[in-house]
Amino acid sequence: MELTREQQRIAAIAVAGLMTVSLAAFALYSFNDGDDDGSSHWSANWVDPVTEITGPGNHSHNNLTEHFLATDNMTLIDYHNLNCDGQLTPSLGNNLWVGRSCDSEYKNTAPTPGDNSEVIIEGDFPDCVEGCYAYVAAYNQFHILDIREPNNVQQLSTYYADLARIIDIKVTQDNNWVLINHELTNSELDPIPSGSEGNSGMNRLDLIDVSDKTNPVKRAEWNNPPAGFHNQDVHVYCDWSNAPPLTSDCHVFLFGADPYPEIGGGGNYKGTQIFWAPGIFLDSDNSSAVRPIERHGGYSPDPGTTCGGTVFNHDNVIHRHPITGQLLLYAAYWDAGLRILDVSTPPLVPDPYGVSWPQNNEVGRWMGCSSANDGWYGPEGGGHAGMS
Repeated sequence: MELTREQQRIAAIAVAGLMTVSLAAFALYSFNDGDDDGSSHWSANWVDPVTEITGPGNHSHNNLTEHFLATDNMTLIDYHNLNCDGQLTPSLGNNLWVGRSCDSEYKNTAPTPGDNSEVIIEGDFPDCVEGCYAYVAAYNQFHILDIREPNNVQQLSTYYADLARIIDIKVTQDNNWVLINHELTNSELDPIPSGSEGNSGMNRLDLIDVSDKTNPVKRAEWNNPPAGFHNQDVHVYCDWSNAPPLTSDCHVFLFGADPYPEIGGGGNYKGTQIFWAPGIFLDSDNSSAVRPIERHGGYSPDPGTTCGGTVFNHDNVIHRHPITGQLLLYAAYWDAGLRILDVSTPPLVPDPYGVSWPQNNEVGRWMGCSSANDGWYGPEGGGHAGMS
């Protein structure tokens, strides 16, 4: 049946009214979503915490409701301000090589310790039967958090560094060892390394036993002035066929990215230093006795295979090849590209200057020199990486 003109006019008004009501309802819902009191949406008045560095903020780090942030595909389900026990530093008389266990009652209460520079997670995800943890490097301390319940994060312990700041943190896959490095800085807001030969202890690697997540203990350290290390890695060898006799079944090796090492008298030698920490598995107490760390190997790119300029080692990453089973070290350099080294089998006799190990074990590289148009250094050989 054909509608009359009057019926068509009424139907058009009804449809338009329905659309108007629907749009208004959607806008009202979107604006008030998450606000029980009907006040303005949180995003209108929220200030990013980073702005507090240069100016006053308008929210509290101790208030979870003021950190309820969300995007279209992500929402905050828990928050921890890294307050362990109400103290920013250990009490006088505490052993500085031993961490402090935390009390859950202090979660999200004052004081808030401060920033963080790196977060590493390790565990038997997703089941977390053995445990799932987050390791947070935060200026001059690092924290261990239990994250097996993502909506109920609990801080287990904190470890305070008496000198310099902790810039990087790495964790072994067995969740038993943490490797941190320190850099002396000029000020909190100007974190530029300012080391010198007199700053022994302020530019160092610390190897921390975290087998007890509530009681981290420093087992060994390596002082490395003037610059210290930057992005290091750590690996536990339990299949070292050439291991020295009368030692433990497993061995911890440290892979330090050192931009200015003293190997071979310094000079133009810039690269990776590899350390072995013998005897640490034999220790079980909280003693402050110095554990030995020996330099076991070293690597620096052949200058003839670089783009010239600064051969600066910036990052080291250890990864086991999923097909060949090789343990590979990936070392990133400013003007020498990405170098891949086979470090599967450390030598029995230490090679502290890296004469052969792993100097002779380079198995791959990826780089491109901006000045090369063809050949191995050009697009066909590795692609341009924008290095100069």
